[in-house]
Amino acid sequence: MRKVLIVCGLLATISSSASAQFMWDSPTFASPRPMDDIGVYVTRADEATGLVGIWRQSGNLNLGVKAGVADLDNAGASLLVGAELFGPLNTLLPGSGLELAWTLGGGAVFGDNVTTASIPFGLSAGVQLGSGSVSILPYVHPRVSLDIVSFDFGGEEETETDGSFAIDLGADVTLSERLLIRVAGSFADRESFGVGLAYRIPRPISVR
Repeated sequence: MRKVLIVCGLLATISSSASAQFMWDSPTFASPRPMDDIGVYVTRADEATGLVGIWRQSGNLNLGVKAGVADLDNAGASLLVGAELFGPLNTLLPGSGLELAWTLGGGAVFGDNVTTASIPFGLSAGVQLGSGSVSILPYVHPRVSLDIVSFDFGGEEETETDGSFAIDLGADVTLSERLLIRVAGSFADRESFGVGLAYRIPRPISVR
């Protein structure tokens, strides 16, 4: 009975700590405008700092891939990986100026003894302000997520599954035709902040 109580206590503590600290999808840096770019971001969640790279492509298959390193509660470097699908929904409100996109992803943070995985699904919505060489796209990105925490306890693997809700407030600041700054913060069951620089990848022009 004592061992059961200890395990339950550890599960609750780790689950709560994981949702408040570093997660692969927090922040998502997912504005409602799909584009082809590659970026590097610094994120901070509680006492955990991460360095993350994100590559995205738009087209028939809107796909994003994320990888990086994180420091979970200063316990050592951890590996972060994730992938996402997204798609525009602008036809729902034509002429409104509001940009919409759905998002679906899956990924995990792998630590020494703890692995935290999540599968988020959400909707990103924003409006572009300004035009020309400098513009800002503020957006909000609410999402629900299936979270799975697995850890090693006395040589035995324990797992807990739970649901969570998070909301990102962010902005894409376009500096030039190729460069943009992304800044975002996560709230509710995710608490984090991040900022980074992205480079838009030019698409090759085909002549038919």
